[in-house]
Amino acid sequence: MLMRTRVPLLSTTPVASAPLMFVALLALLLAGSASIATAQTSMVPYFGKNNIHYDKFDWHIYTTDHFEIYYYPDIESHLERLAGYAESAYQQISADLKHDLSSKIQLVLFKTHSEFEQQNVIPGAAEEGVAAFAEPIRQRMVLPIDEPSDQLYGLVVHELTHQFEFDIIPTSLVRRSVPLWVNEGLSEYERGQWTPTDLMQIRDAAVSDTVPKMSETDGYGNSNSPRLVPYNLGHAVFEFIEAKFGKEGIRQFMFALRKSVIGGGEDAYEEALRMKKDEFDQAFERYLKDRFKPFRDKERPADYGRDLSPNKEKTSFAEALSIAPSPSGDLIAAVTVNRKDREFDIVLISSKDGSIVRNLTKGFDKDMGFDHLVLMGQRFEMPWLSWSPKGDRLAYFVRTEKERALVIQNVLTRKIEDRIPMKSVDEPESPAFAPDGKTIAFAALRGGVGDIYSLDLATKEVTNLTDDAFADAAPVFSPDGRYLLYSRRISGSQKLFRFDVATKKQTQITFGTQDETSAQFIDDHTIVFSSTATDPAVPLEPEVAKNGNIYNIWTLDTTTGELRQYTDALGGNWSGVVLNEGKTSKIAFVSYYKGEYGIHTLERKEPLHTAATADFGEPGQNIPCSTRW
Repeated sequence: MLMRTRVPLLSTTPVASAPLMFVALLALLLAGSASIATAQTSMVPYFGKNNIHYDKFDWHIYTTDHFEIYYYPDIESHLERLAGYAESAYQQISADLKHDLSSKIQLVLFKTHSEFEQQNVIPGAAEEGVAAFAEPIRQRMVLPIDEPSDQLYGLVVHELTHQFEFDIIPTSLVRRSVPLWVNEGLSEYERGQWTPTDLMQIRDAAVSDTVPKMSETDGYGNSNSPRLVPYNLGHAVFEFIEAKFGKEGIRQFMFALRKSVIGGGEDAYEEALRMKKDEFDQAFERYLKDRFKPFRDKERPADYGRDLSPNKEKTSFAEALSIAPSPSGDLIAAVTVNRKDREFDIVLISSKDGSIVRNLTKGFDKDMGFDHLVLMGQRFEMPWLSWSPKGDRLAYFVRTEKERALVIQNVLTRKIEDRIPMKSVDEPESPAFAPDGKTIAFAALRGGVGDIYSLDLATKEVTNLTDDAFADAAPVFSPDGRYLLYSRRISGSQKLFRFDVATKKQTQITFGTQDETSAQFIDDHTIVFSSTATDPAVPLEPEVAKNGNIYNIWTLDTTTGELRQYTDALGGNWSGVVLNEGKTSKIAFVSYYKGEYGIHTLERKEPLHTAATADFGEPGQNIPCSTRW
């Protein structure tokens, strides 16, 4: 079985079985990998437990040329679209590999991820962190349909590619294992979607000279990130083969590999590519160095000063994936890895020297009434935490059985002051306190559609604020509480929007094809956020633009439309927040370099580049990227 997972920095972890996943993740966690530990946390609560079924599904079958689609009535309105995705994916992969499957694929659909977790195709395979999976014995693909439409199509392509791989190289005939990067890399190559964080890992490996010899690499390799080798470098290998030998080279390699691992064939590299293994590895490394050469002189985290993330040499904690500053600016709440207790924790860090002040979630899976912290999945660059205006409480989401719950925790006593089950929505995330402390805004799904909601902390009433056809995420209140800013996925890109509380009017405030993360307010009219934008006045070569897509720190004056870029990173900078220091403020953010995630700060002095929002375009027709059409 091969699967995609949604845990942060680890969106596609393959496993042969749930126990094997546990062993692999545990082994890598002990090596000190932050990205592994995030996956470990999501698996621990479920390991060795039976699937619990909360819902009863009335299954029906819808047949197309190449699929038997299993669905229940709640999904019926989406069938035509999903069938179109599946058949389009089939035509794409079949044409690329010049191969047809001998029988129809069983495609099992669930409306939401919480319902997907109740599947019994392979009990235990669909934990919270798993996005979808494919199994070879009965040729089944199992997935929820609650991703934005462009990402959902990519998910279908990825899992269907696995079925082609199973057909070309039958697992029952294999005498020698197929490298994991072949299966996952080809699936990612066919999917054809480089996220900013995936490309970040490849660029970082190429520039820091840490690319392994792929012909000798199996499993996750020796990398701290299990995603780097099989998925991202695997994806890059197939782009390399296409660049040098064309798509036919990929097909020839797969069928030569078939003969090699089943028995009777010569070395697949020599037969298909006319290269010895060491020649292949050298050529691939040169390809990556040339591809990312324009980025070698960009900023490293050391250019921003001291790393405030937990010191893994002096503490049991390592790295930081998401941060939120206290209103006073003296503390930073950070999502980190507790290597000693093998869990994913929230700690308070001094913004002055990075020292650990308190672990807020120590023993959460045993003593605090919930299973684990909610992982942010493929949107890990969006906010995970929110401080109350008084700075005495922290809000975050946890998992309790089928539903998630909102936790309000006292940061001084560690007491859970409120735990609110979120039964009316699916997958709530990114809580944000209102300035009066009485309301929390958050993102969630209802009917498979992502919207921004508000929760009245006194009455516990949940209200859908945006209620539209788009995938909305990551809300934040303005300092006066009169409006919210949030992220919306439109036409395949993440853009920032404004929602006026009184009028319900929604207004787009950033434009262009680049991606923006969530925003935070510096003052009543200036926001900080991360964007993959570059200065529109500086022309870029197409290949540089394609291989960049780097999250950097920007600010926007919402009254004038002036944009300012403050970093120009090699890896990426995100989770930008404001550290108040009396009359002045600094910007803190998460940085990535050499496979590690740290916290750095900068003062807003002279920007590297300035631009105007109008330089990137203006409102046009927005194409929804959600499951409602």
